[in-house]
Amino acid sequence: KSLVSGNTGIIPESTIAPVPELIHTDTISAKLDAALLSETVVLKLNGGLGTGMGLDKAKSLLEVKNGDTFLDLTAKQVVCMRKEFGQNVKFMLM
Repeated sequence: KSLVSGNTGIIPESTIAPVPELIHTDTISAKLDAALLSETVVLKLNGGLGTGMGLDKAKSLLEVKNGDTFLDLTAKQVVCMRKEFGQNVKFMLM
């Protein structure tokens, strides 16, 4: 409906304003609840192929440490979160 009516979804820069004040995380008093991780998705924006850098594969497949790629490290972080908190943290690649 929105696209058919001509709405492009683009937000004009002239309508964007900076945030007047940011809250410091050390001032937030929230009770930790690991169960919320079952409603959480780790979204990995995979980026481009790296051809502009002369690569023949995606930048996330570059080896960074001990044979692991950037993508391997992100996946391992998700696996660790699942084990540590006992929650099924979802993992999505884009």
